[in-house]
Amino acid sequence: MDWLVGVLLLLVGGIIGFFVAKFFNNKPNNESDEAAGKQTIQELMHQQAAMHIQETKQIADKLVTQSTELQRQIDNYENLLISQQAGPEGNSLNYFGEHTTAYLRNKNTQPTRERATADVQPLDFSSESSGLFSGQEETPTKETK
Repeated sequence: MDWLVGVLLLLVGGIIGFFVAKFFNNKPNNESDEAAGKQTIQELMHQQAAMHIQETKQIADKLVTQSTELQRQIDNYENLLISQQAGPEGNSLNYFGEHTTAYLRNKNTQPTRERATADVQPLDFSSESSGLFSGQEETPTKETK
């Protein structure tokens, strides 16, 4: 019976040893998987950082072009104000724009009357009385049944 307990203990120890060995052998694999996962995450972070830097540079370039365009428009507006103050109109601004203002200045405000020339003279009905009101009074006729 002693030898049976020994064999059973050996068998139980072998089973426990098998699972312990399996657990410790999988742990280095998990560590290598974790290291590979960390490496993948670092690569993704580097790619995202490079994309972020590129997009930021594009936004900065757009801001520079928009600010130069705004500066040019402000300079043009300032020159327009200076030229209008020096001109004959004084401080007035063009409400309609350059072309429309010139058109309104040159437009004649009084309408010109054009003579109408008719190719065909109207008919003259004044010589004789005709139609419904001929000037004669007719006696109404009575109808009898």
